[in-house]
Amino acid sequence: MVNREFRKPSAWHLLLLLSLVALLSMSSRRLPDEVMLHITPLHQGAPLPDGFYIYQRLNERGIAIKSITPENDSIIVRLSSPEQSGAAREILSTVLPHAIVIAQRINGNLPAVRG
Repeated sequence: MVNREFRKPSAWHLLLLLSLVALLSMSSRRLPDEVMLHITPLHQGAPLPDGFYIYQRLNERGIAIKSITPENDSIIVRLSSPEQSGAAREILSTVLPHAIVIAQRINGNLPAVRG
């Protein structure tokens, strides 16, 4: 009588299992791309609007925002969707004519986009 439940796994089964483990470990480390908009005044010392004003302008045009943080005479806006960075940069450049808006992609392979 042969018990087939305790058969040795073949090399193909082991190779498939190792491939799955490697694939899962690589994909779990991959963080999604994030876009950060860095807003600075055009002239040093010039005032910037508060974060709520920026939130209102982006939100009324359908741009989803992850966070808005003041930082060293500038404002950092993190977007929920990297695909909306171009539209957000264009909106902010229009509503903030006396500011410089720089978009940076974080955790991605693409270089920073300046605008």
